[in-house]
Amino acid sequence: MILALTGFWLVVVSLIVFILIIGLIIVIHEFGHFLVARKAGILCYEFSIGMGPCIYKHQFKNTLFCLRAIPIGGYVSMADDDISLLINKGDRIGLLLDDDEVIKINADSNLTADIKGQVVEYKAASIEDNQTYITILTDDGNELTYTLKAKAIYSLNQKNNMVIPNYKETFSAKPLWKRFLTLFAGPFMNFVLAIIIYFIYYCAIGVPNYNSNVIGSVGTGYASSSYLYAGDAIVGISGYEDTINSWTDFEKLIDEYNKDYPESVTLKVLRNGQIIDVTVNYSIIINSIGISNLEIADYTLPSGVNGAVVGNIALNYVDENNIGTYPLESGDIITEIRVDRYINNTQTIKGEVIPITSWQDLIDNLAYVDAAQVRFTYYDTAKAAEGLDPYVYIDDCAPLNTWSNETLSSQNVEKIQFLIGISPTYHFELGGVISAAFTNFWSDFTLVFRTLKLLIAPSGIRQVGVSNLTSVVGIFDMVLQLVQTGILPILAFTAMLSVNIGIMNLLPIPALDGGRIIFLLYELITRRKPNKNFENILTIIFFVLLMLLFIFVTYNDIMRFNIISNGWRKL
Repeated sequence: MILALTGFWLVVVSLIVFILIIGLIIVIHEFGHFLVARKAGILCYEFSIGMGPCIYKHQFKNTLFCLRAIPIGGYVSMADDDISLLINKGDRIGLLLDDDEVIKINADSNLTADIKGQVVEYKAASIEDNQTYITILTDDGNELTYTLKAKAIYSLNQKNNMVIPNYKETFSAKPLWKRFLTLFAGPFMNFVLAIIIYFIYYCAIGVPNYNSNVIGSVGTGYASSSYLYAGDAIVGISGYEDTINSWTDFEKLIDEYNKDYPESVTLKVLRNGQIIDVTVNYSIIINSIGISNLEIADYTLPSGVNGAVVGNIALNYVDENNIGTYPLESGDIITEIRVDRYINNTQTIKGEVIPITSWQDLIDNLAYVDAAQVRFTYYDTAKAAEGLDPYVYIDDCAPLNTWSNETLSSQNVEKIQFLIGISPTYHFELGGVISAAFTNFWSDFTLVFRTLKLLIAPSGIRQVGVSNLTSVVGIFDMVLQLVQTGILPILAFTAMLSVNIGIMNLLPIPALDGGRIIFLLYELITRRKPNKNFENILTIIFFVLLMLLFIFVTYNDIMRFNIISNGWRKL
């Protein structure tokens, strides 16, 4: 289903879809933590989706299920040393007793209590002693010590109460392997969600029938759309003796043919019982600079102008400031190019100015270039339409940094793609669907790590930095673009995002699941638990740093999409 939405309603529907996507990923993640924690016997105080003020809550047994106002993040609050951190020496509290045992501690001493006084000591239950004790100095000067009953309550105020766990119900009391599984369960559930979504996705669209050489569909906007048809069978490629009996045969042979960067290919096609030769010009995408010749089949060059016509801007690109100010637009005509090569990853050597008369010239001059700076002389169709001098010359052209071979390969992107615009037939085959689901999951999984390598330790020129990261603003912008394409692309995006969030939570940062797993690794190696205060301080510091990074990345996204000045995508 494709939605024809514009303006305000597009934003509204996109926002709803965005909240559903983020909500699903968060719920599944936190449910993983919650389920394993409960199975491990850990008391969970709260299962919260979202951040900020609580807009809906429901108490079920000892857990408060809460929906919060800001649909970002979530958490499961587990029993650990929570009460110990809240009760400090010198605090004035009230105690409610039953058979000389504490059944309730009131943090607000103005609430009804059997005994009131100042805290002298609060000794939480431990592995040596499962009993919790509290000592207070009463108003009449007596120092009294009481034990806490099982399931005693700590009351912050009349509305906020929490069960004081016995030691066996705390996270710290559990064996190391149970604590690891509890922490790992959240990211693991994100991975499971991605695989399930991909399974549903491929059940819907099917998988390529690689055993057939029949064309299933021909894309619009490609040079082949007027020459090839669904139902044609590809039986060979001119110049090769090999017979093509399957789509696998065709892919192998066409990859071999494309090694010389050709401009066209002649296919031997079986149509209506006859084998005919069909010559097709390639639709070309030069991903290293983000341009293609797609959608220019009917374009007529202006009189006296010769060059390579730019079609769709095909991929993200890198300008000299890495902020996406691209000099070319669809319909512009490149007439000259200059490639300035890098030395020592910093300085450039100015190249020669080379005339461009065709896309083949562009391919010849960019196919073997790694990271470099590129400038163009081009015919600006927008200026021509206004009656201005249409030419922008090399020295006036904003330079582009090409995507390096390392960057492109890390993202599984070919430097130059030669597209015919045809697809095989698709069918449902359970084994193929399962395989495709796991293959896509693994591709997403490894892609995150390859991208992190580019971010942290590139081997060549650094092209991926903090400014390339995206926040919820960038994610929403992606949803905005996907909403009108249908449910299946949204499903695939959700799966990819779930994998990303799962891996991000496993990074060895103290404020994340991965950071807490590192503390467990420390305990495993040293045979002693890390200092709790140190762990809490480190977690707070990194949480603040993550929030600052979140603000910085969000600000970059706002500037990137011109949200303040132009509204979202000028809607």
